[in-house]
Amino acid sequence: MNKLCCGALPKQRVLMTNSVRKDIWVNSYPIFLWLALEPIVGLIDSKIASIINIDTLSAIGIGETIYFVFIWVFIFLAYGTTPLVSSLNTKNEINKLNYFIKFGRNVSILLGLVSFLILYITHDYLVSTFEPTNKIGVLSSNYLIFRCLGLPFYLVNMHSTAVLRGLKIAKITFYSALIVSAFNIVFSLFFGLFLGFGAAGIGFASSLSFFCASIYSTVVLKKQQNNFSPTTETVNKFSMRKKFFNVGVYILIRSLFLTLFMAYLRNRSSLMSMEEIALQHILLQLWSVGYIFVDAIAIASQTLISELISKKEKYQKSILQRELITVTTLISILLAISTFIFLEEFVQLFSSSSFNALLNTNLKLMVAASLLIGCFAFLWDGILLGLDKSKEFSLLTISASISGFLICNYLLRIDNTITTLWISLNVSLIIRAVLGYLYQK
Repeated sequence: MNKLCCGALPKQRVLMTNSVRKDIWVNSYPIFLWLALEPIVGLIDSKIASIINIDTLSAIGIGETIYFVFIWVFIFLAYGTTPLVSSLNTKNEINKLNYFIKFGRNVSILLGLVSFLILYITHDYLVSTFEPTNKIGVLSSNYLIFRCLGLPFYLVNMHSTAVLRGLKIAKITFYSALIVSAFNIVFSLFFGLFLGFGAAGIGFASSLSFFCASIYSTVVLKKQQNNFSPTTETVNKFSMRKKFFNVGVYILIRSLFLTLFMAYLRNRSSLMSMEEIALQHILLQLWSVGYIFVDAIAIASQTLISELISKKEKYQKSILQRELITVTTLISILLAISTFIFLEEFVQLFSSSSFNALLNTNLKLMVAASLLIGCFAFLWDGILLGLDKSKEFSLLTISASISGFLICNYLLRIDNTITTLWISLNVSLIIRAVLGYLYQK
């Protein structure tokens, strides 16, 4: 009997491990495909812009920096939503879930409209902070205005797909991204190249794409809500709104510091030369492609950890924790090595310009190191949100962003190059990785 029991335990562990791995995979791969499509489409837009001319590419680099400051500020609509939806769904609190979904959608629309209004009024000033030439300044402003038309649709789509991920229907995130990508490429070619609207046409293409995707994801979510069985729990609307904004404020402040730091890095590259902002734009796009491998796992972990905690089980020393760390370690090593070896080829693939004089060994090393370190920083972000530690999630990023800014500002006085910008980014990521690990305990 003892032998049978001893034999059964390892077998049970194997089955549990396989089940956890399957859960990670099923919830991660659609997110990975979604995250992969966004920067790839961005790189294709950059390629289209570079075909037009280098001024258009530089203009899009400036416009995208400003645009994503606003997008990243409202990332709480995705990151704050998924864990709470997962928790409510696991507890079968459907009335609360339905109210939370409706409230989040309304907030998304309102924030999108307010953001567009702010950017429309301030776009000239924001572009001028990059000190572009008159021609590039006009192109950047046109791109920014037309792309910001789609802000409400972007945020609604972000909210709907985040809710669906919390319901463990992650594949809709990929389908939505596929709609955005396909339409964006077609519209960019049509408006940007064929009709000759240039930067403005590429920006308008993005807005149209998110309009289509937001309709799709909202319709799918509505159908899913219609399948919910009614429950009897009372909905404390004030408590639900308070929970939404408590989590939202922490993530909002965190996103504000992070986006300002990343915008600062781009801004400093633009003050070096138009060639260097073009290279920095390509490098950051490639960097985005690199970290999506782990970011997909981090986003999926929010649902899985929240579900685990809702079942009164511990995350620390669990099979889920072990598997998340194992896969992240493997991915981080592969990304760092491949980036260091093939970075020049990656840059040339998505740009018609040559940056050989700027792409030295030190820069390649810093970009590769940022992926090695960043993988763990991104994973800890998802884990902390899954553990409902949004305050800690916010504090570590604020600390890292301020430290990165101060170090960058100091080092640029000594060596005013793109390599210095990436050294500062690495320091920021190290701080995020260390604090993220400590806050989990």
